[in-house]
Amino acid sequence: MELKVVRPQWEHIEEILKALEDFKKYPNDIIDNIQGSSDILSFDRIEDWLEFVQKGVGNPGWMPFYQYIAIDEKNKVIGFINLRLKLNEYLLNFGGHIGYGVVPSLRKRGYATEMLKQTIKIAKKEGINEILITCLESNIASEKVILNNGGVYEDSKANGDNIIKRFWIK
Repeated sequence: MELKVVRPQWEHIEEILKALEDFKKYPNDIIDNIQGSSDILSFDRIEDWLEFVQKGVGNPGWMPFYQYIAIDEKNKVIGFINLRLKLNEYLLNFGGHIGYGVVPSLRKRGYATEMLKQTIKIAKKEGINEILITCLESNIASEKVILNNGGVYEDSKANGDNIIKRFWIK
C-alpha cells in the first residue's frame, strides 16, 4: 500500500472533487461534515476551501491546524486529515488533535491506520508528544485504527446524542 500524507495543493483539486463525489454517495457517513476535512462541505467552491486550509494556522476563530490529504502513487485522494496544533475546550473533550476520514469506497483496506500513523509522526515533529484522538462510541472501525496506532482509552463523554471515546497516544 503506497500512501502519502501531504498538504493539499492546486494540482489536487480534481482528485479532491472526485473524493467528495464518493462521500456524497454515502450521505449517512457524513456527520455534519466530512471527518478530517476542515469543513470542506461548507465551502461553495473547492478553491475557497483550498485557500482556507493553506492558511490553516492563521484562520480567525479556528485553533491553529494543518490540513492534509492522503494520496496514492497516482495522486488519487484516499482521505482527509486535519492536525490541530492546539486544543480548546471543545477539542479537548470531543475533537482531539487529529481528525481523519477515508473515502467510503476505499475503506477496510488499512488506509486509515496508515494515515493516522503518518500524521502522528508529523504531530510529534510539531512538538505534540501527547496526542488526543477521539471517535464516536459507535465507530468500531475508527476505534481499531486508534488502538492499532497505540491509543490508550481514557474515557467517554456525551456530546448531545453522541458518546465520544477519548484516547491518548504518547
